Order: sequence, then C-alpha cells, then structure tokens
Amino acid sequence: MSLKDWKNDFENKKVIIWGFGKEGKSSLQFIRSLLPQQNITVAEGRKTDLKQIEAENPHVTAVYDDTVDFNAFDLILKSPGIVVKQAIARDKLSGQTQLFLKHYADHTIGITGTKGKSTTTSLVYALLKEKYNTVLVGNIGIPCFEAIAKMEEGYLAAFEMSCHQLEFCPYSPHIAVYLNLFEEHLDHYGTFEAYADAKANIFTHQKKGDVTILHKDLMQFKDRWVNEPVFIGSDIDAHDHTLVIPGHELEIDDCALIGEHNYRNLAVAYYIASLYGISDEQVRHAARVFEPLHHRLEDLGEFHGIRCINDSISTIGQASIQAMEALNNVDVILIGGMDRGIAYDELEQYLYDHQNIKTVFMYGTGRRIHEEMKASNRDREGLYEVENLKEAVKLGMSLVQPHHILLLSPAASSYDHFKNFEERGDVFRRLVSEE
Repeated sequence: MSLKDWKNDFENKKVIIWGFGKEGKSSLQFIRSLLPQQNITVAEGRKTDLKQIEAENPHVTAVYDDTVDFNAFDLILKSPGIVVKQAIARDKLSGQTQLFLKHYADHTIGITGTKGKSTTTSLVYALLKEKYNTVLVGNIGIPCFEAIAKMEEGYLAAFEMSCHQLEFCPYSPHIAVYLNLFEEHLDHYGTFEAYADAKANIFTHQKKGDVTILHKDLMQFKDRWVNEPVFIGSDIDAHDHTLVIPGHELEIDDCALIGEHNYRNLAVAYYIASLYGISDEQVRHAARVFEPLHHRLEDLGEFHGIRCINDSISTIGQASIQAMEALNNVDVILIGGMDRGIAYDELEQYLYDHQNIKTVFMYGTGRRIHEEMKASNRDREGLYEVENLKEAVKLGMSLVQPHHILLLSPAASSYDHFKNFEERGDVFRRLVSEE
C-alpha cells in the first residue's frame, strides 16, 4: 500500500465527516494532508459552534447533522456511536476502522468483546513490542488514522474494536478476537442480537488462513466464521497465574494484573504472541513491566487506612461481579449510573448471596437495581441508596474496616453525570483522597 492508494479513497469525491470529535478531527487532518485544497463538509450536533469549525479549518463547510442530505455525498465518514437512520444509503457509509482495515487488515490484530478488550489489546501490544514495531490504536482512545504513517512503514497494529466501529464494517483483521458477549448498548442497537451481530463483523469478512479467536460460548456464529476458531475457555485459558494455550503452558510469577479473568486475557495475548514467534522469556518480561490501565481494577492505594479500587470502566453487572471475585476483602461496592435498560438479574443475585459485601446504590441504575431486589424478595441489610458519587464515597468510607476495600465498580454507563468513565474514575480518586 502507499499514500497514493489512500488518496484515491477521497480524491474527486464529495466527502462528509459526520461527528467532529477526536476521530473526526483526525480524519480531517489526514485527508487534508493528502488533498490540501479539497472541500470537505463536517456535520455536527446542534450544540456545536459551526462558525468556529469553519474559521479554524479552511475549505470546510460545517452543517448541523439534522439538516443535511447525507445521500448527496459520495463518502460518509461516520464517527462511532452515531445512530444511522434507515434512509441513509449504507454503501456510502464508511469510517476510520473500515478504511484502515481496507488497507492494513493483514497487519492488524483486532480485539472486541463486551469486557476486557482494552486490557487485552494493551497486552497484545506489550507482547508484540518485544520483537516488532507495533502501534496501539482504536477504541482505546487513539484514532487509527494517527498511525497511518507507521503502518506504511510495515508496523503491526493492536486495534481495540468497539461494536460501533464494527457495525457497518465489510473488512476483518488478520487476527480477530471476540472475547465475550454480555448485554450492553441496547439503547443504540435495540436488541441484544443486533449488538452481538455488530461485533461479529470482526471475523465475518476474514480470508482463508486468517486467525479467529472466539469465546467457546459464542457458537451461534458458526455460520459466519471463515476459519475454525481457537476457543477461549478451552483451547486458551488461565488457571490462577498459569497461562494455557494449545500445546503449551506458561507460569507468570510477576505481573501487576488482578484477577483470573485478566490472566485469561493475558493468555489470549500470549497465544497471539506465539504466532509471531515471541519467546516465553519475552512474554514474561512484557508481563513483568506491564502497567494495568487506569480505571480497570486500578489500585489507588490506601486513603485514611482504606484501600480504594477504581473500576470505573465497569458498565455491566458481570464486570462488577468479576471485580468482586478478583479482590479479597471488599467491604463496600458502589453501584449505579445511567440506566440503559439492560438486565441485572445476575448481579442482584450475587449481591444477595454475598451479604458480607455492603452495597451503596446511586443514580438511576442503582435505584432500579435496589427496587428490583426488593420486588424479588432479595432485599437485605447492608444495602443503601444515595443520590450521587460524592454521597456514595462519604457513606462507603464510613462502612469499610481498616485496610479493607472500597470498590467503585458501577455496572453502568457514566454519561448521565460524567463526560465518560475516565472522568468518573478521576472524580472517585479525588473524593476518596479528600474524604
């Protein structure tokens, strides 16, 4: 591939960039580097200052996305997460992930799943870097267009892929990982099946000889895979700190990861590394120096004699259960956020069965979970309701024994009261340090 091939994707086409956040801005910057004089349209929501966009970006026309005829354009570069109306022609839709895979699928390891994809992608990146030039891109917060120059030099890409990035994607990476599937994003997709199908695009368009890594419970996609998968939970697994891959096991005795589920994620990365000839000693070294990601079972240390764990990334009930299972001495868990209508039966039963763990419910989801527990005769002592995170931290700190754990693992989205889960985790850090 060359940048000339990229130029052909945009040249002499009416291009509209739909969504002008981090990814949209990087799309404009890249197209502008290829075609400095080409006119480009940017579509944004009603709260945006269109005049400012036009003033800061020559040869750009900015419009509100509820006023534009998208079908009048040859190419719609859509940012992930935007809901597309049926009237918009699907053959005009594209995005960074789609175009990146069009050019670099053979050099890309893509990872998706409801839980664990950021950690697994970061581990794949860390292990491959032991031997290869590698970039870390995607849903982890780094637009893939920012890595194009390095991909042209032959780098590998460890690419975290969300359901939104995969939803309309007609390409799949050389190595495709589908870690797991739980109810999520029903506010966007409407049905669990539509959400699951969007993620399955990660392997649906692979070629013969590509590699598919799939959780063993995802057999409903048997008609969609091109290559026989290697299965997580059987072929690839972890027993305590022992990684299991086909034909081999490896004991990891020095790593900052918390929880067996994270060692299973490491086992997935280990299997991928083995395909690229990474040695066991290189894997051990990468695991030894790996720093777990912020907001994912992040140990903040002790404040006023109380150990505080930030798991703000948790947006579903199963993630909160995994957090409680992974940690010893959890006295209090903080639960709740924006209510998107997903089911919490499994979490409600877990909280009822583990009456040693006090629970502070907050926001819309917290109130609903508590109400559902009452309605199903699973109310108990040690369940509390407050309005917000500040009140939850204040109450939670008062309930924790010395040197035991206060855990933020909300099992819900953050978007009703915070910009994102990172901001929620940062506010938690500040609150526990001030309390």
